[in-house]
Amino acid sequence: MQDMIINAVIAPILICRIAGVTLLRFETGRAIITVACKVMWLLFAVGIIGIIIGNSYMEWFRFAPFLMFLKTPVSTLFQAIYQLIGMAVTPIMYKFKLPSKENYTLKGDYILPFDGKWTVVNGGVHKKISHSWGILPQRYAYDFIIVDDDGKSFSGDRKSVHNYYCYGKDIIAPADGVVEKLYNKHNDSIIDGKGVYCNAARIQGNYIIIRHNDCEYSVIAHIMRGSISVKTGDMVRQGEIIAKCGNTGNSSEPHIHFQLQAGRNFFLSAGLPIAFSNINAQDKKNYALLDKRSCADNLQLVGNKSYIGRGLEVENNQI
Repeated sequence: MQDMIINAVIAPILICRIAGVTLLRFETGRAIITVACKVMWLLFAVGIIGIIIGNSYMEWFRFAPFLMFLKTPVSTLFQAIYQLIGMAVTPIMYKFKLPSKENYTLKGDYILPFDGKWTVVNGGVHKKISHSWGILPQRYAYDFIIVDDDGKSFSGDRKSVHNYYCYGKDIIAPADGVVEKLYNKHNDSIIDGKGVYCNAARIQGNYIIIRHNDCEYSVIAHIMRGSISVKTGDMVRQGEIIAKCGNTGNSSEPHIHFQLQAGRNFFLSAGLPIAFSNINAQDKKNYALLDKRSCADNLQLVGNKSYIGRGLEVENNQI
């Protein structure tokens, strides 16, 4: 037990402390001290967990998920914590009456944020096919990609972003509005076909938030670096090209992440169910070759508006 305490708690704290004292001797090192302190507390927390479950640091370092955790940018880890806080606080902010298809009517008319035929691979208006039911801003979010009739989203080497059918395709404004926030400088995340990775300081990667009215904000995420053609404060029109599809942030492959939320904050706003206006939607041919999950109840029509879900191929009607 004594060796466990030394390996898991005392040693990393001493190492960080010695590194901190050394760095303080250099002017350029002062800025690194705050990061070192955060690492010290992170190692301390991991060490305590290690004692509880009986693992030493050496065993932790051979644990693949923990290695991925250490490689994740510190700011991204804090965003994950912020997301957890949002899951607890948001219901209170909305007095436990979160928006749903049954109690919320859109104030604007929204089209899909792209031209041509794309496939819904995540998202829907009920729990079974929701993008992320428990993450409240993303409860009614969607992930869109382009899939061929063989159920593939790429051709050739899957590790190259340029081989994905949707990479670099135009993203359009889903409705009239004003650009509230954006970021445009993150590089693409790696792709290995096995998991989701985040090489950026933001889980949403490069993104645009557009205010359509006082309580409807659209978020488009994972945008290609340098492709955003608007700036904060710009007025955009529905159908206007505003960026290109990329693979930045927390992403497994190039896609468009799209959600509508009731506030400006990406973590503390309630997601809003979207009835898209004037679109075509049908079951994607051979979708099961791509995804074995259920696609039940993935299309509900209300007049000329459509609530869509996973497994559909969708496109805007030409006006």
